Amino acid sequence: MMSENELSLSELESLARQENVHGKTVDCLLALQSDDEEVRTWAAEVLSGSVEPTADEEEEMAGLLETVLYEGEDGESWSPLASDQLYWTATMLGRLPQIDASTAKVLQELADTSADALASAAKRARSVLGRLGK
Repeated sequence: MMSENELSLSELESLARQENVHGKTVDCLLALQSDDEEVRTWAAEVLSGSVEPTADEEEEMAGLLETVLYEGEDGESWSPLASDQLYWTATMLGRLPQIDASTAKVLQELADTSADALASAAKRARSVLGRLGK
């Protein structure tokens, strides 16, 4: 099932070959929840390389982080896909030169989680907050 703005495999492959891709961070983060493993692999590839998040994507990234974090909180269970998505969202927020207080607050909630499933995402959130001096 593809959402309206989910990137196709060919779009992701094309983005992976580009440098300094702007305005696609959130789409790539959303693609990490795709049912298609190849789409997820390429999304991670783009996120690890060519995507440069922009300040105007911060709010949407923070919203995604919050949504995924809270969705799993009720049952204290997050799928590996959700954990991956949280890890990459924290990573992308960490590539911004600065984040606002509300974003830092959501990152702090992730950093403070003790859920085993989110250990690597929480560690990344702590490192981002440390680097940004929050």
